[in-house]
Amino acid sequence: MSRSRRAIAAILLSATVGVALGTDPAQAAPRTPAAPAAPATYTVKDGDYLLGIAAKLKVKLSDLLAANKLTPTSLIYAGMKLVVPAGGVAPAAAPAAAPATYTVKAGDHLTGIAGKLGVKLSALLTANGLTTSSLILPGQKLAVPAGGVVPAATPAAPAPTQLVYVVRSGDYLSGIAPKLKVKLADLLSVNKLTIDSMIFPGMKLKVPAGGSLPAASAPNSGSGAAPGTSTSSKVNSVIAFASAQLGEPYQFAAAGPDRWDCSGLTKAAFAEIGIALPHYSGAQAYYGTAIDWRNSPIKPGDLVFLESYVGSGVINHVGIALSATTWIQAPRSGDVVRIGNIPSVRVVAVRRLVQGG
Repeated sequence: MSRSRRAIAAILLSATVGVALGTDPAQAAPRTPAAPAAPATYTVKDGDYLLGIAAKLKVKLSDLLAANKLTPTSLIYAGMKLVVPAGGVAPAAAPAAAPATYTVKAGDHLTGIAGKLGVKLSALLTANGLTTSSLILPGQKLAVPAGGVVPAATPAAPAPTQLVYVVRSGDYLSGIAPKLKVKLADLLSVNKLTIDSMIFPGMKLKVPAGGSLPAASAPNSGSGAAPGTSTSSKVNSVIAFASAQLGEPYQFAAAGPDRWDCSGLTKAAFAEIGIALPHYSGAQAYYGTAIDWRNSPIKPGDLVFLESYVGSGVINHVGIALSATTWIQAPRSGDVVRIGNIPSVRVVAVRRLVQGG
């Protein structure tokens, strides 16, 4: 057998033996072993100590010391890295704190903000990518440089208590202003009134800034009738209810809650003090005490009745007196509950339902 034939036979024999032994000749070369994974580490922090670190890593102290070739008295320092023993678990890193910011306020400027934060102007500019000529706007947020401290927010001053004056029988606007020691213009402005505006007993007026309540009114700054007033609290309740409906539309046969005819309004107002009236102006004229309005003044709370036309004697309308000359009423279709002057004609009856008023 020639040499070339012997070589071919040797190769075939080697392949046959490899198959028989279950090995792949192509994989017969030895493999390089994989490098072992780097051990987990723990970075020492300020205040750490070995026993505390072992507890954090959930390992025995002896294992921590052995893995790091330490003793219980070994010195450790912040930033030092310790190997976590097998079976230990490094604690999850705490989320980084959000950088502190300062919200620009009206009137702020960069130099002033740097002073508020206790940092150099250059540090403030660098931290925010600004220059000394950069524009800043109220509401804009600026990063606070390292070492800076955001000033504590100044608590808002409590709103001053609003003083209220309760109108008495006989009061008038130009007379109330000096009582409150304020200018008439200020009294009108704060209450959205004009010199011709109607006021009535029990009505509440805001006292302008700098004003003060008269001594007798102080105990009643919030509600009710002031001491000494001739208008009873019951009459005040009637008037207050009717006044709360000002501006609400007239609707025939309606008695609330947001639409009224004349007798529906008076019926609901007097129901506030427990007086039940029928829903009909002609029938209401028989309640209470008749008042001779030609010789005695009409008083707040009196019911004032009108006839349908002069001389008819047929009652077709009723309203509640606010003073001797003014009343509150639900007039007619297309109109609203409003205050006005009591007509000089067509009054045919006045009835007083609350005595002593």
